[in-house]
Amino acid sequence: MKAVMYRQFGSADVLQFGELPAPVPNSGQVLVRIRAASVNVIDSRVRAGLMGPLVNKKFPKVPGADFSGIVEAVAPDVVGFKIGDEVFGAVDPLKGGAWAEAVSVPQGQLAMKPAALTFEEAAAVPVAGLAALLSVRNLGGLRPGDDLLVHGASGGVGLFAVQLAKHVGARVVAVTGPSGVAAVRAAGADTAIDYTSPNAMQSDRRFDVIINASGKCPFATGRRFLKPSGRLIEPSPTIPVFIGSKIANLFRRQKHLVLQTVPRSEDLTHLASLLASGDLKVSLAKTYPWSQFRAAVEHQEKGGVVGKISVTIAGN
Repeated sequence: MKAVMYRQFGSADVLQFGELPAPVPNSGQVLVRIRAASVNVIDSRVRAGLMGPLVNKKFPKVPGADFSGIVEAVAPDVVGFKIGDEVFGAVDPLKGGAWAEAVSVPQGQLAMKPAALTFEEAAAVPVAGLAALLSVRNLGGLRPGDDLLVHGASGGVGLFAVQLAKHVGARVVAVTGPSGVAAVRAAGADTAIDYTSPNAMQSDRRFDVIINASGKCPFATGRRFLKPSGRLIEPSPTIPVFIGSKIANLFRRQKHLVLQTVPRSEDLTHLASLLASGDLKVSLAKTYPWSQFRAAVEHQEKGGVVGKISVTIAGN
């Protein structure tokens, strides 16, 4: 099968097309013919060699975590999926594999694609949508009336987090760049703050939860905006942040929480139900053809993306 791959860590320049053996579903796995994939921050960190011992040194590697497509084969013990089903899901972000014509994935990491969504829209959901859901629901424990600050609210995780928080009845302040103000307001934010404006963060307001979706609101900065027992959540932590937060949390009431996003069918299905009902919407910044995969990556890495970037996988 055709795949995007790299044979050494580095910049987007190391990415190239290549051929790999077509996958075969093992026990409990589903073979998906991929129709679309999306671009995520974790893809770039893994490819750049920034995830240390969490990523092995075996090459070639295929980037990409989330995808959508059509079931092409199932292992005999698979229940709930059949050939021809339209699905979406994610592989382990640290292992990758979605930027290919096909992928074999455990059935527990898949869900049925909402019929109203295009493949490109569905592919944009799993990693960012799960990160937002787990930040809002699991780590944040947001309840009606709670105060949430989303820093980097116009990115993929941020826009999903704003919508999910409003769905549970929280009050949401969204911090974004000037190009994202309209998007976060459309997502339901009660207050939109352009971080480039004078005195943007000069406020006495305190929050139950801060989601650092931008990566630019570290705990040392954000803690002054937290309530005494507030929580600052990192949806996409670096290794130093992950280690440091675990140790420091032992000695403080305000918590610095890091997320490990694990794709699970039940969570994907929950997101699918919200998407089907219209309570959650996907915002695509741009969709690239597979032939322009490097441009898609460079667009993401440039920053300032409002929403998500998807890639249509060719040959399907």
